[in-house]
Parts: sequence; C-alpha cells; structure tokens
Amino acid sequence: MLKAMTRGILPVVAAGVALAVVQPVQAAYPDKPIELICTTSPGSGAARWCHLVAEHLKQKDFLGVPVNVVFKSGGSNHEPVVYTQSKKADGYTLMHMNGSFTGYFNLPHYKFHYKDFTLIARMEQHLYAVAVHADSPWKTYADVVAYAKANPGKLSMGSNKIGSIHHRHQELLHKTAGIKIRFVPYKGTGDVVKDVIGKHLKIGFAQPGKWIPHVKAGKARMLLLLNETRLTKHPLVKDVPTPGELGHKYSIPHQFQGFMVKKGTPADRIAILQKAMARVSTTAAYQKYMKKQPHVIPNFSGDLKKLDSEFSAGLKSTRKLMVKLGILKGS
Repeated sequence: MLKAMTRGILPVVAAGVALAVVQPVQAAYPDKPIELICTTSPGSGAARWCHLVAEHLKQKDFLGVPVNVVFKSGGSNHEPVVYTQSKKADGYTLMHMNGSFTGYFNLPHYKFHYKDFTLIARMEQHLYAVAVHADSPWKTYADVVAYAKANPGKLSMGSNKIGSIHHRHQELLHKTAGIKIRFVPYKGTGDVVKDVIGKHLKIGFAQPGKWIPHVKAGKARMLLLLNETRLTKHPLVKDVPTPGELGHKYSIPHQFQGFMVKKGTPADRIAILQKAMARVSTTAAYQKYMKKQPHVIPNFSGDLKKLDSEFSAGLKSTRKLMVKLGILKGS
C-alpha cells in the first residue's frame, strides 16, 4: 500500500518541481532602455525639454535605465503617432505630446486617434504672447484691432501648425475681438519670431521667452499676453495686458506638455512612469529651467480620469472650430 501511495505522489512532486523550473521570473519594470518619442524637431525648445526629462528619468532614483530621445514630427505629428502604435503596449515607448494634439487627432489623414492612447501625465503649462517688430506703427493691441476692422482679411498673423492649439487660440481671440486676420501656419514658433524680427511677418504669436531677447535688443514689442492674469514677476512682461483686461473675454485654451502611451499599457507600469515624472518636475534642474522660461507654468497632473476628460473636451471643441473654419467637413 505504501509503495502504491508513493508511486502516486512522486509524479506529482516531479511535475511540481518541473513547473517551478520552467516558470519565468518576472523582471522588475523597467529592465531595458525606454524610447522617448519627442514630437518636434531637434534644436527647438520642446526638444531641449525632452532631453531634460530624459536625463532625469534615466537616473537610478527615477527609472534607472537608458531613456533614448527619438525625434519624429512629420505629417502634423502623424509620424510619431504611427510609430508609437507600431510598438508594444509595454511602457517602453513614451510619446511626448502637447495640447495641440486636440487638433491633430481630428485631422483626416490620421490613421490612429486619441482612443488608441492613454494620456498619463501633464508636466507643465505654456503661455503665449502676440508681438510685433519694434518699428511697427501698432503700439497696443487696440491698434491692431482697429487696423484689422478697417482692413478685414488683409493682416496675417503667424503661429504654429494647422489644427494646433495656437491656431485654435488665435481664431478664438480674433472672433472675440470681432476681427478677421489670416492665419499663417509655421512648423514652430521660433520661425514666427524670426520672421517678425526680419520684417517678413507683421505680427506673430509665440512664447514670451522667445520674444524677450528681442524686446531687450529693442527689436520687438509684446502687445498681448494670452493668459487670464499678467506675469507680474518678469520686468519685461509685467506691463503686457491680457485679453480680459481689454474686454476680449473667452475661455483660453492653454498649451501644455506631457506624455501618452499606447492604450493597453499595464496600469502598474503607468504608475511607475507617473511617479518618476512627478519627481522630475520637482528637481532643482527642472525648477531652474522653469525660472529661465517665464512662459512655463508648473502644472503636473497624473489624474488619468481628469486628463482624459479635459483632453476629450478639447478634442470636441477644436473639431467644432475646424469644421467652422472649413478645415474639416462634417459636424
């Protein structure tokens, strides 16, 4: 009887031992390099920001693995979307994004859309200002409004790509002011500033930090800060009025920078990424970066539901504007 019982037990024990041997040990995440897809061109302000974040994330106390920055921005940022979707939903591919994706995801050539991603973090908020060359006859934004009303459709203002949050903001501002100004799309605000200073463009829309060196040099004049309140702490921006002060009241669509991952990325990995990103925003180096950029406002959030709700609302309102402008068909 004992021998029979033993013969029955041994195969079970052996099978258990074999099972223990073949079961793979789950490696702690992350255990290999991460790709950070920066959705801009090398050399831009956003590119430097991507490198700043990557330099922190790779450190031992953050993620502790190499974080390689890869630049992809073709097709109104369709290229990085397609690239990220070609990767596994495993937390090893982060797509840098900004508020302008509320417009880009509405563009008809996009193969993938917001529903294919999870917005995991908003890192910061950006402000913008309308400016002219210092030699311009327009001394105030009221002068611009007066000229535009007297010459509807003759004035052109440059800002970022079609469908960008800059485009949306510009159209809302003009609508509220009751004026018609042509929109001139640029690949980035750096070129907008360059053309205003070179007198190829009469008026432009860019970050205060990009105008300030030219204001100091006596080559530019900021007329309007696109925010609810003034930037009172900066000597060259504190006297620049906001739309609300001039009677142009509307819900200001603020630009922001953050990260998305492919839908289906495990929740525990998203939590690890969020924790590391939140820490980045509190470091001395990040604080120094923000101090040098008066248009950058700290605004970290990892609240997935709130981020999704706000972004989804932005998608809908931007689509309505794009349909109204004739950029998109439908409703």
